[in-house]
Formats: sequence, C-alpha cells, structure tokens
Amino acid sequence: MRWYAHLYAGKYAAVHRPSILAGLRERRIMPSVFVITLALGPDSLLDIYPESTFRKSFIQDQDPLVLGIAMSKSEAFQVASCIIGDMYAKNGDFDIDAFCDPDHS
Repeated sequence: MRWYAHLYAGKYAAVHRPSILAGLRERRIMPSVFVITLALGPDSLLDIYPESTFRKSFIQDQDPLVLGIAMSKSEAFQVASCIIGDMYAKNGDFDIDAFCDPDHS
C-alpha cells in the first residue's frame, strides 16, 4: 500500500493517527477504522473500505494509494467529501490523478 503525502484524517482518526497507520501496516484488526483510497475501478474517484476488507489480498495486490483514514463510516464519508472538495478547489475539475500527483502544480 502507498500513502498520500498529505494524508487526510477524520476528526477522531487524527487523534489516533499513529496507531491507525501502524495497525494498517501490520494488518491488525481495527473494527472501527475505514480507509479511503483512489478508486481501483475506472468509473469512480474514491473507494471507502472498512479495515477488515482493506486487509484482503485482492485489494492489497492492487497496491492502493491511501488518501485518508477515518474512525467510522460517517467520518469516512466526511473525509471523502473533503478530499473531493479540496480537489475541485485546487484544480477546478474532478481529475483525481492530477490532484494526487506531487508534480502537478
């Protein structure tokens, strides 16, 4: 898994950020954690996974770019909304690849 340089975290996830990131790296069970990634399919911008699904090999084999973390499903939707809002504010469009590209100005 890869990490977005400006990783987003929900209000509650931010408090536990170090332990959440360590848990994701070590594939620990964290039932309330959700992960926001670049979409693995072509018809979406983002994917939201409960941590238990995110640990599955079929997702890990895709080497997803993790854009955000959250401590509940509703917080994950808030984080995803923030990512999309920031993307549109920065680029004036919904080009998620350009938004996540560190070389894009």
